[in-house]
Amino acid sequence: MAGIRDIAEKCGVSEAAVSRILNCDPSLSVTMAVRRSVEAEAARIGYKTPRQRKAHPLQVSLVLAPVDKPGFEERLLEYLQPIAAEAGIALSLSAGGKCTDALIALGEFTAEEISYFKNIAKELLFINNLGLEYSYDSIMIDYSNAEKQVLDYFLSKGIRNIGYVGGVFHRTASVIGVRRMEEFRKLLSDNSLFNEKWFSIGQMSSESGYRMVMDMATLPDGIFISDPDTAEGVFRALEERGVAVETVTYNNFFPSAVSHGTELRIFTLDVWRTAFRLLTEKVKGEREQSFRVFCPACLY
Repeated sequence: MAGIRDIAEKCGVSEAAVSRILNCDPSLSVTMAVRRSVEAEAARIGYKTPRQRKAHPLQVSLVLAPVDKPGFEERLLEYLQPIAAEAGIALSLSAGGKCTDALIALGEFTAEEISYFKNIAKELLFINNLGLEYSYDSIMIDYSNAEKQVLDYFLSKGIRNIGYVGGVFHRTASVIGVRRMEEFRKLLSDNSLFNEKWFSIGQMSSESGYRMVMDMATLPDGIFISDPDTAEGVFRALEERGVAVETVTYNNFFPSAVSHGTELRIFTLDVWRTAFRLLTEKVKGEREQSFRVFCPACLY
């Protein structure tokens, strides 16, 4: 069975360093990149230290406000489970009525839904929900700064001919993509950079992204793309047109979803690690006071 030696060889560090990292030795001085590399490799091969094997993992459920995209919840769970396992958490999708140690609620929920969550979980953590009492931890993504980072990025490269290729997705109770489009339009307008001919709105799909770029008579020097699905089509169209354009793609969740250009990651790995750490502290009684954490989006 794969173990410490395999992790050490894969990550280029000593076996002693691997052991100290996985056992959370506070006296060990290594870079965050090395630490994350070791933790990720351990999670990939399923290695646990003796202490981790003895520990009973916290049972945490994940519930999302309706997204209406088939398979999305399962895909997010698959991505998050190894990260949760690093924190000693067994993560699963919420099963109605099943009691659990803690529950993560992502999105907006009604008072009745929140009351129900309280009945099935010992501890709650809310993500992107400000209308709450202070009894529980919450994490808020600083969306207001996200689009500004994109504009600043383009301007830092001397790019002032800036476009937007965006999709919207209609779900049961809301429309995804409108806020990011309106915010970026306002930013461009406030800086006298808005040009209607480079501002295209379609659907959140590869075909829509492709068609919007192909239909532009001329192309800007920089394009902000609303989502990874639309980006697939944008990249294909740019390749066919043979034009080099600087791109930034808005990406909510999955690190591998953007294949070209720069990515505006909304939910970074550290957001999830923070969520799991906060929950663990509250469930284990290590902290009584609830925290409200604001996290910025990051460019990659």
